[in-house]
Amino acid sequence: DIKVHPGVNMLTMLFLRGKCTIDKISDLFAVFEKVLTDINLDDSRDVLRNALKSNLSSKKSNIASRGHSYANRRIRGRYSVRNFIDEKMYGVSSLESYATVLEAVESDWGQFVLRLKNLREAILNGNRSGMLINLTGDRLVLDATMDDAKDFLVNGLPVDLGSPAPPTPDFRSVDHPWIAPAQQDMLQSNPVRDEGIVVSTQVAYVAEGGRLYNVGDTVSASVSVISHYLTTGYMWDVIRAKNGAYGAYSQFSSSDGIATLFTYRDPNSPEDTLDAFHEAADSILQDDASSTLTRDNNAAITTAIIGTIGGLDGSALSAKDAGWVALVRYLRGESALCRQRWRKEVLHSSADDFVDFAQRLKSWRTPSVAIVASQSAFKEMERDLSLFKAQ
Repeated sequence: DIKVHPGVNMLTMLFLRGKCTIDKISDLFAVFEKVLTDINLDDSRDVLRNALKSNLSSKKSNIASRGHSYANRRIRGRYSVRNFIDEKMYGVSSLESYATVLEAVESDWGQFVLRLKNLREAILNGNRSGMLINLTGDRLVLDATMDDAKDFLVNGLPVDLGSPAPPTPDFRSVDHPWIAPAQQDMLQSNPVRDEGIVVSTQVAYVAEGGRLYNVGDTVSASVSVISHYLTTGYMWDVIRAKNGAYGAYSQFSSSDGIATLFTYRDPNSPEDTLDAFHEAADSILQDDASSTLTRDNNAAITTAIIGTIGGLDGSALSAKDAGWVALVRYLRGESALCRQRWRKEVLHSSADDFVDFAQRLKSWRTPSVAIVASQSAFKEMERDLSLFKAQ
């Protein structure tokens, strides 16, 4: 059974990724070795400063153009410590981190480059049990790669034979060291609150979310079917087709038990969109009461199941993507048996599952709002929001 995790177990890894033709394999590993061991950090100030400025500018631009993903991530970071860390690194909060690092580069380069060198040393001198290499290709390519891969691992990376690093803990079973300070940060910042993220835009990105399942609760795969049903049904019909938003979505994560509803390039008042969100659960209950779900031999449920299975399978992956997906599944400990069990639950979704989801949605635990919009849009709202400027 799939259960909601507490979010205290995670892996933090540095990935070097590349692709090449069979005759360039040794060159690719040589590039990896140079990146890890032979970069002159002392002379990289201008390069790093320009990269930070470029990334900071791109991040601000992305918030204005893809605000739905940032609002969604912001909400999810309020209810799970692992999501909180994710939002700090990749969400709106990362703007502050970029600015802090840029200031450190500008004000005291000597101290900052020392930190970079210490970081590189920690990576290279880490225990080999925490390192892995993932290769993707046909049999001919893999056979040709093995000698270069072994040479890279044995000779390309330094090994301190005098004082080997201690074993790397299995952070899939023990708390990651980032968890405790992040939990303290969550307590101090009181993240479960309604927020507005101010950008320069003519539209809004509105999101609301909360916890549907507590830690330890068992989650049925049918929830993914119902979330798909909401996205392609009520959210499409009311928020996209009727109200004119470019996109409207329902998203649920079985690992943390959190559900979110959010819009993309929404021309409506955020208040009106939130009102529409609040009718989503009743729309499912009405479909059940009117037999819409079960009419024509459960046609509506079957359509949602087909769409969900299509999302799980997707189209054929490229070799690069297939290798990455396989690696992620390995790191997560996700087996083919687990995925097959999830598929079976998807196929057995019933009207009762829809009703249960709707009841949970009507009473979800401490829901909160995140809205990306212009300053003028927030001035017109009656809702009390904590505003954050991302410009």
